[in-house]
Amino acid sequence: MLARLIFILMLIVALPVYANEKMKFGGTGSGLELVRQQANLYAKQRKGLEIIVVSSLGSTGGIKALQAGALDLAITARPVKPDEKGVKSIHLCRTPLVFAVNPAMSVSNISADDLVQLYGNASQTWPDGGRVRVVLRPEAETTTKMLRGISPAIDRALSLAKARPGMIVAVTDQDNLKVIQKTPGAFGLTTLAMVTAEQAKVRLVSFNGVEPTLQTLVQGRYPLVRDYYLVARTPVSDASQKFINFARSAKGASLIKALNCLPVEQL
Repeated sequence: MLARLIFILMLIVALPVYANEKMKFGGTGSGLELVRQQANLYAKQRKGLEIIVVSSLGSTGGIKALQAGALDLAITARPVKPDEKGVKSIHLCRTPLVFAVNPAMSVSNISADDLVQLYGNASQTWPDGGRVRVVLRPEAETTTKMLRGISPAIDRALSLAKARPGMIVAVTDQDNLKVIQKTPGAFGLTTLAMVTAEQAKVRLVSFNGVEPTLQTLVQGRYPLVRDYYLVARTPVSDASQKFINFARSAKGASLIKALNCLPVEQL
């Protein structure tokens, strides 16, 4: 009996400290499925670890939730700002920011000049005669800022589109993809990693004749990129650091690359 008790006690002591542990992630919607798949792969080697990924909070919302202790790690589309105290960002990967259209459309390329017309002309139609349905994002979104930065002409056209009544505005990245998939003639911006991770049924088009791939990104030919960061509270907890280490390990990096986000070590 004593020997059995000693054996049971030894088993209990030998149990990993992360048994029944939970890790909660949240942040930018376009990175949620990417971090979910990484976390699920990580959990397979840590018995008893439960992974929770909350609905889209945006990068700023994810950082605020992290600061408040509601998350263990945030996934963001920007690094931490100087005034966001008590947290640090770790550059994870980079993916093309892509133009996507409804899957029923045959459009294969969009130029910078096309964007001026698509956003600036209320009566714009596609080559097949169908109505253009531009999907806009909130002004504070990183994609909106990047789109405005392509050229002054596109910046002005986007302002015209935002002032036009009846325009479609997708609040979250998930809403944005759903609208593009379901709305005839829809057109908008997303990321290659999100489309890949969520297996979204959209058609990706080239920009100025360059296809949005990891290869063209590395070659410096594709100009529009989205960076993803893991954000942790400081000092970084042991559990968070272990996940960060895994995410940047060979195994974690392999999964990230398979989801069309280039690991930072390979930039």
